[in-house]
Amino acid sequence: MEIAFEKDYLRELYETGKTTSKKYRFQPQVVNGYLKCVGVLINAENMEELFGYNSLRYEKLKGDKKGISSLRINDQYRLEFRELIRNDDNDVIGITICSLTDISNHYK
Repeated sequence: MEIAFEKDYLRELYETGKTTSKKYRFQPQVVNGYLKCVGVLINAENMEELFGYNSLRYEKLKGDKKGISSLRINDQYRLEFRELIRNDDNDVIGITICSLTDISNHYK
């Protein structure tokens, strides 16, 4: 699966394991969970594979976050992303792009 980053801090966290923005500094276990989630998304052939990882609790969100899916980083944080399907140049349908949108605190 292809990964796109909607926010710079998500790319920076993935590439370096930390971010220069004080607003987006997370504990090491949250960063490790984030890297694990991104790794699972990269290695997944399709979204149905995500159901096999019970600890990540893959779900499609409802309400004001309709259209966004999430994986749990830990009990408090989740990785939110959009699922986009596009056609490639040869009209093959089903190339999935996960556009990572945010790391959110589940209880705020």
